[in-house]
Amino acid sequence: MGDEQRKSFYRYENGVVLMMFFTFGFVFMERLSVVYLFPFIAPDLKFNNAQLGMIVSVLAICWSLSGFVFGSVSDLLGSRKKVLLPITLAFSVLSFLTGLARNFGSMLLLRGLMGVSEGPVLPIAQAAVVAESSEHRRGFNLGFVQSSLGLIGSTVTPLVVTAAATRYSWHVGFYFVGIPGLVMFFVLLKWMRDPGKRLVQSQLQTHEHRLRREDYPVVFKSRNVWIAMVISAFMMTWLFAFSTFAPTYLTGHDKFSPDAMGLIMAAMGLGTFFWGFMGPYISDKWGRKPTLILFSFIATLAPICLALIHASVATMMVIGFLTTAGQACFPLFMVVVPGESLAPKYVGTAVGLTQLVGEFIGGTAAPSIGGIAADHFGLAAPLWIAAGGALVSGFIAFAPRETSPIRTRRTVVTDGGSTTSV
Repeated sequence: MGDEQRKSFYRYENGVVLMMFFTFGFVFMERLSVVYLFPFIAPDLKFNNAQLGMIVSVLAICWSLSGFVFGSVSDLLGSRKKVLLPITLAFSVLSFLTGLARNFGSMLLLRGLMGVSEGPVLPIAQAAVVAESSEHRRGFNLGFVQSSLGLIGSTVTPLVVTAAATRYSWHVGFYFVGIPGLVMFFVLLKWMRDPGKRLVQSQLQTHEHRLRREDYPVVFKSRNVWIAMVISAFMMTWLFAFSTFAPTYLTGHDKFSPDAMGLIMAAMGLGTFFWGFMGPYISDKWGRKPTLILFSFIATLAPICLALIHASVATMMVIGFLTTAGQACFPLFMVVVPGESLAPKYVGTAVGLTQLVGEFIGGTAAPSIGGIAADHFGLAAPLWIAAGGALVSGFIAFAPRETSPIRTRRTVVTDGGSTTSV
């Protein structure tokens, strides 16, 4: 590797992408751990499916509100680091405390507090990445960061926590997933920095060209932000109805062992990782809108295949990897499209708002409704709810205006959603 290439590789753009990749990945490792550990927790603490849904929902409620509030705070402060550091430390400590829960009430309280600490991570992390990203690889960078929920949250987590719970106890599983967050706290403390003044001014001049006025309410005037919020509600329904009950469906309905379930979920997680950055990369070439439409419809296959196909572990792993391509949508509607529709200084607020609506509706209502449906109609019911959410999202994805630089070229998307020639 020559000096020029080495200098290019070690630039801060790549550094912040990697730091945010691991930070967000470890957040989702902790968030999903309760889902993978539920087959161990339920018989020990005598929880039913409705209680699992409520445990997942209370975290989503607090996650959604906290993400919007603290994402906006980081925008107003002009600093991502000052908000990200304390919440990274908090979610790590709360993971250890979750391992000490002994009843439904304490588990519900701790998961709510966990949601408060974890909710702002995505808006702040992605706002930091937007500030440092080159235009031609913005989609890839944002997708790569968000794909960490697949590699770390959905691939590594089921293997680690199910092994810990099988060998020791479910309490130890929560202790394990709290450690990486502590490591990232010290990494961020040492190496993360807020964008320099010159960089921020340069980006604002680029994105605010010929705009009449920029103020906080501009976030609520963007057509694309509103459409992204609606898509978020339905795709979050897909995500949480599916991910919450897939492990229990595999062990309870298909009678896979916990280890086999962990392998299948890990394969799905690997697919989430791969498609999570491949989809946004494709959108850098094709455009955001056609990519979002395509992968929204593909997302419907994941829960449908799980509900209808009952095969060997290896076959289910392959199907799981391929059908999780729907995860490619999440960086697009949550970050890329809202982020490219507004000036960089509003990205934290826009992402927090999109996350707020999606988590509050899809992340909160879907697990609770899915749990009730599972108790009354069988474990396949939440999977069909998930498929419906993705299908509706695919049709809504025709509505947003294109924001990809390669497709818009000589136009700029304004705060109200209209375009202005450069």
